[in-house]
Amino acid sequence: MVKLMNTLRIVLVVLLCILAISCIPMVQAVEPAWTFPVNESTISTIAVSSDGSTIIVATDVLWIFSKGGTLLKKEPYGDNVVLTPSGKYAVSSFGGTIYFFSIPLTAGPPDPKYMTKIWEYEFDNRVRSIDITDDGSLVVGATDGMGIFFITTLTQNRTGNDHFYNYMVRISHDGSRIVGISLDTVRLFSRNGKISKSFILNSAVQPGFALLSQTVPLIVFNDGPKIRSFDLIAGTELWNARPEGTLSSLAMTPSGLYVFAGTENGNIMRYDDKGNLNWSYSSNTENSQNAGIRKLVVSKDGGLVAGASNEGKLFVLNARGTLLGSYPTQDRIRDIAMSQDGSIVLVGGDKNIYAFLTGYSAKNPLLTPQNTPGQNITTRQTVTRHTVIPSRNTVSVPGTITELPTEYSIVRTPTQSPPGLYGGILALMAGIILYRSRHR
Repeated sequence: MVKLMNTLRIVLVVLLCILAISCIPMVQAVEPAWTFPVNESTISTIAVSSDGSTIIVATDVLWIFSKGGTLLKKEPYGDNVVLTPSGKYAVSSFGGTIYFFSIPLTAGPPDPKYMTKIWEYEFDNRVRSIDITDDGSLVVGATDGMGIFFITTLTQNRTGNDHFYNYMVRISHDGSRIVGISLDTVRLFSRNGKISKSFILNSAVQPGFALLSQTVPLIVFNDGPKIRSFDLIAGTELWNARPEGTLSSLAMTPSGLYVFAGTENGNIMRYDDKGNLNWSYSSNTENSQNAGIRKLVVSKDGGLVAGASNEGKLFVLNARGTLLGSYPTQDRIRDIAMSQDGSIVLVGGDKNIYAFLTGYSAKNPLLTPQNTPGQNITTRQTVTRHTVIPSRNTVSVPGTITELPTEYSIVRTPTQSPPGLYGGILALMAGIILYRSRHR
């Protein structure tokens, strides 16, 4: 009887260990689904359609890939490229020339191997910034010279405004808002090139990032180390924030509900539409040199965030700022992109293109957390919110989202039995042992 009880006690200890281990997330490193060598080519930008079915990489020429990594075509020219969400149209720039491409529909979605150049347009100065409406009907851009240009893609009719300098230009998905931004001014344009509104920014430096909300009239940009959110109706600042560390990257959900910031010391932060810091993740706990976040990308719903560091690491986070996985590319990062549905993340390095199929899906959410000391919210920051803004009701997002349900882990985890099953087994074993102990 004593031997039996000892054996049962050993079994109980073993089951307790199994339960403890099963409660620890089995997080593995992210592995690329495919890679493609670019060798002597230098990646400048990567564009991907909303579902990831069409991928275009600009390296002075355009490399067109399928989601599975098949190189379908190469097209000259492009050192900057923008793709419509449907993947049906693309616009690229190379030097002072704009190129417009069509990717026709086949039996199903657009097939990238049939990508065809429709027209090109040459300017006197280098094209610095380009954008396109979701339906591909209007291309906008700015050159190193004065002004902003608009090209109707169907008729190739060009209009513009050559009187003011615009460092960057952005257009809303439906073409209803066209915004040019420079050191001291933000301007709203109509499709015929006329300025409809103009506001003084009083910025300290030229903005390096400009993010236009697709649902509310606001633009988010950097003013040196500060993040600024600006109301395009009232012409007033909604809020500004100064993260800890030098700002190196900005991303925003199309709704404008969440703004993500990356810094030179390796922090990734999320702010809400009122400038509140929700969380901060530190990817550089060892304070390594050259580990700053080069670029951030986010899914349309904000449930998946990816950042790439200068030293070549990819970090994937969920909506709570929890690390889902990471991967060291051993490349210097040039660009990073994510499909709007979050199903694929693409990283461009000095030598290779890396593609990560995340498995992210709003219909099948899954959360695999990894506890890390880097999840503590940064406390050294300055946030300024302007509470009295006449048009705030115009730009506020209705409703309050407290938690996004669309979270899916990019990491591959072994199948685990539910903890409740282990608990039931342990409870049964404990009951047997107690019963036998009292009745022996």
